[in-house]
Amino acid sequence: MPGSPPPSTAALLIESKLVPPQLEARLLARPRLSTLLQAGLTRRLVSLTAPAGYGKTTALAQLVAQLEPLGAPSAWLSLDAEDNDPLHFMRYLAAALQRADASLGRAALAQMDSGTMVSLDAVVASLLHELIGHPRRLLVVLDDFHLVQADDVHRKLEWLMSHLPAHIGFVIASRRQLPFALAQMRLRGELLELDTAHFSLGLDETADFVDRVSGSVLDRAQLQTLHERTEGWIAGLQLASLALRESHDKGAFLAAFSGTDRDITDYLGEQVLSSLRPELREFLLDTAPLNRFCAELCDEVLERNDSRAMLAEVQARQLFLSELDRSRTWFRYHHLFADYLRERGRERAAAHLQRICLRASAWFDRRRLPHEAVRYAFEAQDLERAADLVAAFSAELVQYRGEHATLLAWLARLPQALVQARPHIRTGHAWSLVLTRRHAEADAELRALESLGADAQDDDGAVRCVVEMIRCVYYALSDQPLRAKAAGEAWLHHWPQAEAFRTGVVANVVAAGCCATDEFEAGMRALAIARRAFEECGAHYGLAWASALATLIAMRRGDFVQALEHARQGMATVEASLGVASYAGSMLTLLAAEVCYELNELGQARHYLDLGLPFIDEHGLVEMSTAGYLTRARLLRLAGDTAGADACLLEGESLGHRLRLPRLARILAAERCALRLAIGAGTDAQRLARSYGFMEGEASGLGPAPRRADDPEPPAEGSVDLLRLRLRLARAQGAQGTDGLAPLLADAVRRAQRQGHQAQLARLLALRALHQHRGLDRAQALRTLQEALALGARGGLLRSLVDLDPQLMDLVDALIAARPARAGGPSDTQPVPLAYLQQLLQAAGRAATAAVPAAHPKADSAPAVELTERELKVLRLLQAGLGNREVAQSLFLSEATVKWHLHNIFAKLGVKNRTGALARAQQISLL
Repeated sequence: MPGSPPPSTAALLIESKLVPPQLEARLLARPRLSTLLQAGLTRRLVSLTAPAGYGKTTALAQLVAQLEPLGAPSAWLSLDAEDNDPLHFMRYLAAALQRADASLGRAALAQMDSGTMVSLDAVVASLLHELIGHPRRLLVVLDDFHLVQADDVHRKLEWLMSHLPAHIGFVIASRRQLPFALAQMRLRGELLELDTAHFSLGLDETADFVDRVSGSVLDRAQLQTLHERTEGWIAGLQLASLALRESHDKGAFLAAFSGTDRDITDYLGEQVLSSLRPELREFLLDTAPLNRFCAELCDEVLERNDSRAMLAEVQARQLFLSELDRSRTWFRYHHLFADYLRERGRERAAAHLQRICLRASAWFDRRRLPHEAVRYAFEAQDLERAADLVAAFSAELVQYRGEHATLLAWLARLPQALVQARPHIRTGHAWSLVLTRRHAEADAELRALESLGADAQDDDGAVRCVVEMIRCVYYALSDQPLRAKAAGEAWLHHWPQAEAFRTGVVANVVAAGCCATDEFEAGMRALAIARRAFEECGAHYGLAWASALATLIAMRRGDFVQALEHARQGMATVEASLGVASYAGSMLTLLAAEVCYELNELGQARHYLDLGLPFIDEHGLVEMSTAGYLTRARLLRLAGDTAGADACLLEGESLGHRLRLPRLARILAAERCALRLAIGAGTDAQRLARSYGFMEGEASGLGPAPRRADDPEPPAEGSVDLLRLRLRLARAQGAQGTDGLAPLLADAVRRAQRQGHQAQLARLLALRALHQHRGLDRAQALRTLQEALALGARGGLLRSLVDLDPQLMDLVDALIAARPARAGGPSDTQPVPLAYLQQLLQAAGRAATAAVPAAHPKADSAPAVELTERELKVLRLLQAGLGNREVAQSLFLSEATVKWHLHNIFAKLGVKNRTGALARAQQISLL
């Protein structure tokens, strides 16, 4: 029911998927296969590919059982069709890891249980972070992988495996070749591939197996015939052995047996079923539609009370029944036998099958296992019931669990008339569209829902409440901050008794709008509402958002010391619940990277950026993505890699265009122009600025990004960067008079003063000082600069002033020279502390005249002597002779990201190029 607390991940998990099937007491020993599998434990990946019936699952269960007494943990996951949803798959993978070791999967499961919008990349990165830190050998076993056909799952799993340390191994069983690029693993000797030939029984194994199943002793010639005709196929041998058990003339049976024909399933199925008493045969046919079953479920769907005894008889007759857990509660039939039984079942009345599936759907629904409840409703072809279940579960599925692919798959199977008649399905769909940033489709669906008006199904306004909440989030994530703020304030006023999670979401939206419009006090009041609401419902992700927004407000106010404190407090909260290596944590680490860059704590900025980098394209608010791309590009520029910095900015700009976020694209485009000016490429900068429209007048060049005609006036975001760009372009053109910029500067200064935007005001005043200096009014320029730097000193501004324009430091030198001789001592009453002026010069790479005391709490230094696991991977690939592009392809990264890692490696090793890095790494035994 919408609004009710969602069950935890543990409540939704099918436990039998997380344990290997129970092994029979007298299981066939397969020493050759066991030796091969155990030899593969040193590999990164063991691939088991063979058709159904070759014993892949049994071999894996035997392997896990052999490792258990040795203290070697294994994470087991049996896959099914529902795992095609990437987040559903990752939820089970995290749960499997946690069963193997309680310290694993915790952060990923917390993210998916936090009542939040879940990011797939965040979950995968969280799993990687925990596995990298796991100290011991661990085996991850994935069975029936052929049932997972979603490309997103394939790509994410391949990425995860490629980045794992060598002591984490995967064993994957499938009926088809694995959908991964395995060439590199083969070359490095990290892959063991087993196929049909490895799983086929040898002659001696065939003799042992037939004796166990049939109880018959065959002579050597008969065994040879049976082995040749089945080609060692275990399922065929089992069916033949069952038939032999009932046969009075074994020679005649073997003479007629065609073995190699896969249609033997039908033939031998007839032989097996015909020998059973009618009641047991009917039980098999009735339970065949169930993918998994227990005695209680069978009793209900078949309206009987002896299912436990029937299952025991099926097991005693060795009729392809597999135990799915150690308590012997859950079972399934072997896939081949189940397929045969289902085919036979289609000969019976359709109404009978429908009754079984509907009862199964009701049974799973009562136990809050909605995926199976919906599945059996579809199997029963009761689309009304399926639609009702989807409506009941859609909000939780999308809002709390992020399983967008599952919802879209269900919607594809439902007639539009049933969907249109159920607003709760449509609100779930709207959520999914908003959170996957399909903005145009989301807007269309929300408009359709808003046009429904009052509805008989919405007497209490619950649907309208949700639709209006989603609309608020849509405005925020599509970068319409004023609309988001106005809609959010109206929602909070209209729905004062809404559930806590929704209230918290909308309060955060309002705070984001206040941040964009510089209404700082209103923003902090909204954050107080959000925090209370999220603490009430235990939504850690929402609390992380609140901390990130508080950080943003402090940054825009101009108090970077306070901003860093907010970010660190938020990271401490996230670390305890979701993990810093998470989508929630990355919001804070990307902002912290920008703050540390501003404070000239460059090592710490790199450290935080490394943590947030995997999620840089996932953030809904433009501010988070902007922080990541700008900081990364600026650090690359300082390291001398202007090409890498430009590629980074272009990558972010392309993201802005792709997601229809023009403000993001425009801010990064302005930085690309400024980058060219910084390296003296004035002509290139002018050409690029002209192509972006930055030199064609005030409306196109200095204003904010284009907006919709019905939008209110947007905030003047990015105006400092664009004004700076125009001033520097004018200088590059040799222009002495830039009078047209003076009114624009004055207007921007007044706006910043009115809104209390201290950081913006400091930068604008510094620009004004430069403008005055170029107008030959040096005395006024120094007075204006002193006003700017007094604000900058209070907030901790360093890099944004240093990067503003190289000539600004000439004015700082002039300010120092103009100070009274006694200035700088304890009695110094100058408006700008000397220590701060010296810090600016040091940050600009100029010699300071005295020791510089810290103007703000110095951040802890980032680790400088240890390389991260990914940096080590990059080094190893360099050692193998790969170029940047090949490294990028091997690690599923962009070339710009590879260059970023290379610069970090060079800085940590104290070298200037890859040759030096390899030599130094070998010297200190990193390679």
